[in-house]
Amino acid sequence: MSNHHASLEASWKIIRRLNGDAKRCIRALQETPADDEEERSFWRRTYARSVFALMDGAVYQLLAHAYAARHRRDVVFSLDELQRLEKAYDFDEDQEPSTTFSRTQMLEQIRFAFNAFARVHYSDYILPTHDPGWAHIKEIGYLREYLQFPKEPRSLEVQEENIDILVEGLLWFVERMVELMESSQEQAMMKFAAWESDQDENEIIM
Repeated sequence: MSNHHASLEASWKIIRRLNGDAKRCIRALQETPADDEEERSFWRRTYARSVFALMDGAVYQLLAHAYAARHRRDVVFSLDELQRLEKAYDFDEDQEPSTTFSRTQMLEQIRFAFNAFARVHYSDYILPTHDPGWAHIKEIGYLREYLQFPKEPRSLEVQEENIDILVEGLLWFVERMVELMESSQEQAMMKFAAWESDQDENEIIM
């Protein structure tokens, strides 16, 4: 297995495991009796945080791959994009990632991560932010903001209606990740194969 394949497989294993955590939380919520509101409140909040963790983990993986391949042949980033990528998570430093959260930054970071990952894999995949599913991601951003910066005790509550948004938003996000990974792997392999073919032809001519 090539390093490229192994690297993508490792990232997908991380994403699958985080998705498994979210599934365990939603299953626990569904199995909690309706009259046990304290327990249901706990699992709603825990499920929400598992969704945030999955999205953070996925974005980190995408940016880490893009950072590692930023100088790959025929890959072009603007100076601003390159600086943004290099500063995203201090990949070259033994430092903890910043815990500062901004809903606007979260949404922009998701878009940038998808774009950067696709670009270093020669894919033309574009995150469909015009799709209705993107509205769920925005709602998740609002919910995360309330939970991370609670102004009063009730700000820590995740309502039943929020669960539907989290479930639908997470499903949409994971489906887009699958599309991105499949497109990127296919296009990268085609590009690498074409380069190898050109190299073999040049060696024969020489």
